[in-house]
Amino acid sequence: MKTASYRHIFKYTGIFGGVQALNVLVAVVRNKLTAFFIGAVGMGLADLLSRTVTLFSTTADLGIPFSGVRHLSELHEQGDRRAIDHYVCLIRSWMLGLALLGTAICAVCSPLVSRLTIGDYSATMTYVWVAPAIGMSVVWAGELALLRGLRQLGRLGRVSAFGALGTLVVTAPLYAWLGLDGVVPVVVLTIAVQMAIALYASTRQCPYRIVLTKWRFIGQGRPLLTLGLAYVGAAFLGALAELGIRAFISQSGSLQAVGFYSAGFTLTASYARLIFTAMDADYYARLAVAVKDQAAMNVAVNRQTDVLMVLMVPFLIAFALGLPWVVRLLYTDEFLAVMPMTLCAMSYMFFKALFSPAAYLPLASGHARTYFLMEALYDLPFVLLVCLGYLWYGLAGAGIGLALSGAYNLVLVMAVYRRRYGFRPAQATIGRALVCGLWLALGLTAAWQTDPALHWGMGLTALTLSAATSWQLMKKAKRSNSSQA
Repeated sequence: MKTASYRHIFKYTGIFGGVQALNVLVAVVRNKLTAFFIGAVGMGLADLLSRTVTLFSTTADLGIPFSGVRHLSELHEQGDRRAIDHYVCLIRSWMLGLALLGTAICAVCSPLVSRLTIGDYSATMTYVWVAPAIGMSVVWAGELALLRGLRQLGRLGRVSAFGALGTLVVTAPLYAWLGLDGVVPVVVLTIAVQMAIALYASTRQCPYRIVLTKWRFIGQGRPLLTLGLAYVGAAFLGALAELGIRAFISQSGSLQAVGFYSAGFTLTASYARLIFTAMDADYYARLAVAVKDQAAMNVAVNRQTDVLMVLMVPFLIAFALGLPWVVRLLYTDEFLAVMPMTLCAMSYMFFKALFSPAAYLPLASGHARTYFLMEALYDLPFVLLVCLGYLWYGLAGAGIGLALSGAYNLVLVMAVYRRRYGFRPAQATIGRALVCGLWLALGLTAAWQTDPALHWGMGLTALTLSAATSWQLMKKAKRSNSSQA
């Protein structure tokens, strides 16, 4: 079976990563303005509300945006326009119904959510006002799924870009005008803008039509639930884990501490995620074919791991060396307090680069229950490690806990998928991981140094060596489209 070459992987990582670069740039400006106008306390509140919306919306959609893409893509391949229109109407009907249900549940549960996140009932009405954002988020997810299933990648990219710009247009004026009182309007209106842009793009492809009164028609969507529930269960656990950590920090520390943790997590993970973009857009589709042949599967996973690893390590080293400038650029001097957490947590993204390609194996194989179980086995230790780290050593301890959770997940994935799928890391991949890990350790050590000579001398050495490792693999990609690592 033919497998994708390193050249193919580098190409599509660059293409899809480039689309996200604009989103990151807009997010940088938005975070800077947010930090300036509402400070760490306001960012902590905004983060709590956003995590709540994520938790409820990923539960309310029942995994239909994930499960619907697969069948819709098959219909698109067949070119059956009538069947496509029927299925699109079915998905939209389910998503609107679930959106209304999710909004109602959040409003009813607002006192409980306030008690769990803030520690009292003072934020009850805040969560009531935020509830419509959950319904709009569900509709938005459904429209994005339609664009993916119909392979409208150009429109999908434009929706992402205009959505990011739209959130910036909403965020800056409202925070400048209302300050902390603008947090709830911003959370609701940014999702409304993104939903409107997605609807505009998708309805140009398929006019909006729903049927909510015919139960026989609605019942045709039950297979969507069977496939999607395990996926949404895993997403729910992940969102619950993130919300649980923030609630713990809020109650044992303060909203300001939540804002600092949120900023530290963003610096650690969010800006490096553009390197993982190709995992969703290109790699997953290739792996779904490769899992039918164990040898091809191993090649696909190892090659993707190699590319992620050699791109991630130079990025992390450069990011760590310039972290004081990055924090001032993205936030304010107040947020320099998150630097110890960020440096302690930096290796989390390295571990993520090592285990993420293999972590797609259950989804590519159609084993949703395995995927759910693995997420459950990760989320509880993740929460415990980060919370205990914060309890013992503050924000730096939270960073250490985050790094340890990444190492734990790497061991878990490799151990389980070796038995479940016969996955074996290639010797060349293991060797690269050890070398790249050494360069990262040297770079992070340099980032801690206050002496400029040590900081830049060691740091630039580590950056040069890691870049050389990356260049070596890129040269291999140019020499051959089919050579195996």
